[in-house]
Amino acid sequence: MLKTPFSKSLPLAMLGVAAFALPASADWGRYQDASYRGGGGGVILHADARFSGAGVRINGAEPDLSRLRFNDRASSITLRSGAWELCTDANFRGRCEIVDSSTARLNAYRLNDNVSSLRPVSYRGDRGKGHRGRRGGELVLFQDSAQRGQAIEISHDVADLSQYRFNDRASSFLITGGTWQVCEHANFRGRCEVLQAGAGDLKPIRMNDNISSIRAYRGRR
Repeated sequence: MLKTPFSKSLPLAMLGVAAFALPASADWGRYQDASYRGGGGGVILHADARFSGAGVRINGAEPDLSRLRFNDRASSITLRSGAWELCTDANFRGRCEIVDSSTARLNAYRLNDNVSSLRPVSYRGDRGKGHRGRRGGELVLFQDSAQRGQAIEISHDVADLSQYRFNDRASSFLITGGTWQVCEHANFRGRCEVLQAGAGDLKPIRMNDNISSIRAYRGRR
């Protein structure tokens, strides 16, 4: 059984941004960009703690906040839903943290005035095959270690990952809900391991590039 702390990320296409001033409390009925769909529901970065001061709305992956004149300025963040990765350097480098709820003081993550790039943690993949980028997610598998590279979100049992072109490709994971069993062969056969809430690499449990099926785990099978 693997228990690891919440960790880092996955890339998405840029979906747009807008800068403006905000009142002390962000009202999503007023500030959400109506043209935005998916991602993590969008966020607002606030220059001051407790959701106050000047703000910038982010609707998708933003690799460099300096272009919005908001580099190293954020002290709090409003999330509509889902989880976002906040990084201390541009292009999602440096120290990164996953934030999954509105946070009145980013110093709780040691990110006060220390965010240079951010992106949503969600998969916008092949919708015709059941991956619907569910907000909040359940399990996300990443092609590379440390929650990087191409990713796929799982919210239901998958007997064969080859149908999603992700067979034996996962190197790390992020779980935002539930407990999951991953197996080295299709149809939940071969050696299986249980993953619980959090994030981590698959190499320590010998499942790196070795997962072919996955399902929700509710106790002993």
